[in-house]
Amino acid sequence: MFLIVPVLFYACERIIRKVRENNYHVNILKAAIYPGNVLSLHMKKPPGFKYKSGMYLFVKCPDVSPFEWHPFSITSAPGDDYLSVHIRTLGDWTSELRNLFGKCCEAQVTSKKATLSRLETTVVADSATEDTRFPKVFIDGPYGAPAQNYKKYDILLLIGLGIGATPFISILKDLLNNIKSNDEVESMHGSEIGSFKNSGPGRAYFYWVTREQGSFDWFKGVMNEVADNDHSDVIEMHNYLTSVYEEGDARSALIAMVQSLQHAKNGVDIVSGSKIRTHFARPNWRKVFSDLANAHKNSRIGVFYCGSPTLTKQLKDLSKEFSQTTTTRFHFHKENF
Repeated sequence: MFLIVPVLFYACERIIRKVRENNYHVNILKAAIYPGNVLSLHMKKPPGFKYKSGMYLFVKCPDVSPFEWHPFSITSAPGDDYLSVHIRTLGDWTSELRNLFGKCCEAQVTSKKATLSRLETTVVADSATEDTRFPKVFIDGPYGAPAQNYKKYDILLLIGLGIGATPFISILKDLLNNIKSNDEVESMHGSEIGSFKNSGPGRAYFYWVTREQGSFDWFKGVMNEVADNDHSDVIEMHNYLTSVYEEGDARSALIAMVQSLQHAKNGVDIVSGSKIRTHFARPNWRKVFSDLANAHKNSRIGVFYCGSPTLTKQLKDLSKEFSQTTTTRFHFHKENF
């Protein structure tokens, strides 16, 4: 008797998901496999599919398993005309999914020469290419997550470790789309309407920490868009590569020197291949919080973290400490990882 209610809930959930599945069979527009075994899928957005940045969805591929659904953060922005997810190969299901889409992709070697003596490759395929037949994919969602409430804060501190950056890419894209809209309105109307702004945070600080150089390829396009379009410096991006000794260490001096010269000459970071310069080792989180508290007095800062649990306590404690000792209020949120 005690099992009746849980079984009913489970049955209802399966029925609802089956109904939603029929509505959300998606067409794959493009697939790409990046260094680090990350599969990116661009899907045609189903009619009526509305979501907020920070949300996630479930994905099913019957060719891998007719019953398994797996959750992934949405990496496209609500204003985009497509849906995208980035899937890290971490188990049997994701490995098989990656292999299936890998068969559809044509190898295209990127022009970026790796700093650490290797050549990074990306394989891509899109639906416009003849004879490209992608595996069938269903989605279920969207579902809520802590990051979707980012607009209620004055300032954002977004921290992602490795693939943990995915929940925040949609937020950055959404902020970037708002910046572009503001620029268009101001260019059309000039000073007639004054400063037009959408509701939301005034500044966003994004810290992406990864040990693999090739990871920066995953969202290189977003980084370059921020560098090209964010003339008001609304978004501040900090990329950290932990597999290189910290800046100032003699063992990383040569890389740092070449990196600095290349960035000054061409505006491109040789480590990430983007216009955002890469730092080495790990951030000094106490300094990060201290600088934000000094720069944004009397502000509410939303701290969103997605990554290994090992950093959770430190970030949570720092949020509490600086909220108590300064006029800035830090509100910590941990994303599921």
